[in-house]
Amino acid sequence: MTDIQPISTRNNTVVPDTPSTSDVARAALTDNLDTFLTLLTKQLQNQDPLQPMDTNQFVDQLTQFSELEQGVEGNRLLEDISANLQGDGRQTDIGLLGRVVEAETNEIALSPTQGALFSYEITAPTKDAEMRIFDKSGSLVAKFDVDGDLGRYDAGWDGRTITGGVAAPGVYRAEVVAKSDSDQERLAGRVLSGGEVVEVRFEGQDTKLILSSGMTITADQIQRVGVVPDAG
Repeated sequence: MTDIQPISTRNNTVVPDTPSTSDVARAALTDNLDTFLTLLTKQLQNQDPLQPMDTNQFVDQLTQFSELEQGVEGNRLLEDISANLQGDGRQTDIGLLGRVVEAETNEIALSPTQGALFSYEITAPTKDAEMRIFDKSGSLVAKFDVDGDLGRYDAGWDGRTITGGVAAPGVYRAEVVAKSDSDQERLAGRVLSGGEVVEVRFEGQDTKLILSSGMTITADQIQRVGVVPDAG
């Protein structure tokens, strides 16, 4: 369609779960202690009865192992406290079910009946602001001029594309850009969009909120929370 590419990009790399710091430290401490005790036992068994070994050095090392173990246990306790706090956060996320939220996200949802309704906020004023809509592959499908003065504005896209066609319903990416003839184009603000939270997904340590529009957001993106308007 066009060679204009989105200014913002996303990192969708999936990072595998890794053991906690305290688990790694505990495993290493256990291995080292087992090795030390094995060597100590062998040396005691093979010592000369007439010239017994000085055990003060071994006592000092055992004391150091004990102090390390206490430190590792303290770290594990802190991790447990953090996990409990995260559990409280999950309860808060679950409480968003059925609520209408607005989030700072570059995703917008195109409905077959209402088009795409969203807002944007100009944080870097410009005389020539343009809203650009991209599909999932990053191809530009629509663009139109918008107000570039400082402030918040409502916006909408009826689904019409730059080729004169009509885009399929679904989730698209939107950017409000300060137009420029040079290659130094910049984002002029942020896009705000949302919908009703219909599902909460816990993926490892991450929580995803699924909206009725098909969009996926995280709790830290939320800017506003409201109730679903009464249909009556």
